Amino acid sequence: MNENASSDPAAEFPSLWYDIVTRWTTGNDPAFPAISAGRRGVVRQLRPVTLVGSIAVFTVPTPWAKSEVEDHLAMPIQNVLHQELGQPISISVSVQANPSEPQRSAQDFTNPSGSSNPSEYANSSNPRDPRDSRDLRGSGPGTHTGPEQFSQPTPDADAAAQHASYYEARRGDDVEPSPTPPAWQHLANPTTASSRPGTDSTHSPARRVIRTPGTQEPVRDDETMLNRKYTFDSFVIGSSNQFAHAACCAVAEAPARAYNPLFIWGESGLGKTHLLHAIGHYARELQPNMRVQYVSSEELTNNFINSIASNTREAFKRRYRNLDMLIVDDIQFLQGKESTQEEFFHTFNALHQANKQIVLSSDRPPRQLTTLEDRLRTRFEGGLITDVQTPDLDTRIAILTKKAHLENKVLPEDVATFIATRYETSIRELEGALIRVTAYCSLSRVPVSVEAAEVALRNNMPTGGDVVISAQNIIETVADYYTLTTEELLGKGRSRKVAHARQVAIYLCRELTDLSLPKLGVEFGGRDHSTVLYAERRIRESLNEDRKTFDDVQHLTQKVKSHS
Repeated sequence: MNENASSDPAAEFPSLWYDIVTRWTTGNDPAFPAISAGRRGVVRQLRPVTLVGSIAVFTVPTPWAKSEVEDHLAMPIQNVLHQELGQPISISVSVQANPSEPQRSAQDFTNPSGSSNPSEYANSSNPRDPRDSRDLRGSGPGTHTGPEQFSQPTPDADAAAQHASYYEARRGDDVEPSPTPPAWQHLANPTTASSRPGTDSTHSPARRVIRTPGTQEPVRDDETMLNRKYTFDSFVIGSSNQFAHAACCAVAEAPARAYNPLFIWGESGLGKTHLLHAIGHYARELQPNMRVQYVSSEELTNNFINSIASNTREAFKRRYRNLDMLIVDDIQFLQGKESTQEEFFHTFNALHQANKQIVLSSDRPPRQLTTLEDRLRTRFEGGLITDVQTPDLDTRIAILTKKAHLENKVLPEDVATFIATRYETSIRELEGALIRVTAYCSLSRVPVSVEAAEVALRNNMPTGGDVVISAQNIIETVADYYTLTTEELLGKGRSRKVAHARQVAIYLCRELTDLSLPKLGVEFGGRDHSTVLYAERRIRESLNEDRKTFDDVQHLTQKVKSHS
């Protein structure tokens, strides 16, 4: 029997299992089978009950988790238990919801007028986890000096963030067997090693994997507003974002139990939005029925204004207060919008008191959001604050390599290094440069090389920090180039010439400015953000297929920069 096994395996089985989970799901120990990160999350949901002879008894919180275990994880779990206990083990799994308080809607915390009582918030029955954000930095008492400290976590901090959801799961009742054990004795045919398929080992255990559950998802993407491309699987981890990534994973695995709210800040183009979407995807992979909504602060404002104009204020409240997780991007744009701030304050309170997860992003830490109300800032500072920084050279190379791989592009290492050394401050610009290089080589029918990259990027190197490119400048330049007026470009005309010019202008705005999708929609005549995304995608695809479009974009980019 393995040295980790106890002389009384039944009594010590829960402790043994949690030790196995720690070693299996938080490292790259070759002694354990490789499983995807999504299924590592399912393993963490297994709660050990007991060991009876050669049968290990577990409970899981949802039927979906039970199905995942029986269909995909039975074999690797049994192999691990065999290895640890020194004898063949079968498993039996039943569904038992977490022994926690009843599910409550955030609406339950609003008074008849629809607003929450701030004093009620302060005395919430669900106070913030006393293991506050300082614990993650490994700092001792009295060392807290502000949010900036999160940008340089200690090694202990990284480990704590990565394991946060696991330790959360072991707190309190969540780890103890129920006083009334499930009727595992009556379960038909406990899973045996020969009756289930093997483990999924197609992905490296070092990288979190998000798969679209397909028909298992009860909510469509257009309802959650989550972008399928932005998952943890496609996110490249480096020293500049490692802590933020770990915090996001912890929140997705233990919503409202790890860090609530989670506040991510950093300059534009460094991956904040990617992380926000990835949290939503991963949370819903682990809990498919979870109600998740991603929204930008501008969309939130527009929806609020529309609800007032159409007398549907109550519907607006239900939409955002009946969620399990609310993700708000670019919260800094609430500045100066007093009515929206007021409504968001009550929404925040209602969700937080109902023990629902809130995730926010901004281009600066909360204390620098000086035009937001103090009561909002203090609530933002009440959870975990972490930042994403400019990626170093190795991370930028890894980002380019990953991007090329995902798009089935050939990218020699020396070309990746060439691009990465010239685009240092923005991941968006970095990926845009990759698109230009591969498009140029594809259209010119030449191999991807440093020489070709130099030609493709010669007029598109990053501008100096003192150059500001505006959407108006781009619109005027593009309109002039295609012999249109700005009114025609921004109007409702749908002729091929006008539509193409408009799409090129939108693409350049996405590449050369920091404007959000809703902001771009406003700049282009009040168009919906989905129209902006469509236009950008059309031009991005055309760059690889149409030489004229490629040449136009190259020329216009240089012209815009020279006129800024």
